[in-house]
Amino acid sequence: MPRLNRTESQERTRYQIISAAVELFLRDGFRATSLGHVATEAGFTTGAVYSNFANKTELGIAAVDAIYDRETDRAIARVADAVTESPDAWITSLSDWSASVLGDISIARLEIEINAFSAHDGTLRTANAARYARIRQHVAALLARLESEAGLRLPMDKETLAIAAVGLALGIGIQRAADPALDKDVFGRILSHTATALTPAPHSDGVLSHG
Repeated sequence: MPRLNRTESQERTRYQIISAAVELFLRDGFRATSLGHVATEAGFTTGAVYSNFANKTELGIAAVDAIYDRETDRAIARVADAVTESPDAWITSLSDWSASVLGDISIARLEIEINAFSAHDGTLRTANAARYARIRQHVAALLARLESEAGLRLPMDKETLAIAAVGLALGIGIQRAADPALDKDVFGRILSHTATALTPAPHSDGVLSHG
């Protein structure tokens, strides 16, 4: 196995610390987990954690970023696999993903704890804005693919629709975290009805109808 160079070693250390932080923060809570606990879980010293993260807020931000990046990648991969199968397979895939993720109580708790812990830290707001911007970019790219490969007719620009889609997902997630009895399939149903309305229906002769 080739030896890692300094940059690769630092990236690997950072990745392992973030992975340990995600696990502990979700399991035990942000406030209850010290940087020492994270260091032990990751197999490093506390000094190694501080070498990569200025403080607990910065590590918390990195952990939330990792969770969002993971779930965004999962959603996009599901659509990429399904969009070539059938016109509506991607809807089912995204619906299944949303039912398993939106409203996850441990993720919601982590975000609330970090926001409360770091309420006066300006880096938190900047990080949140950057995270949502990244997600919107991914959604806009996904909409472009659905437009070209799944026949979706977009009623407005992709960037505006991305804002609406991300807002819907976040809003449903917050409500489901507060009330787990809320229907877990609601995002999927909204998505299905919206996509059906925006996808041209074929004529009996196989020619798409555009209204």
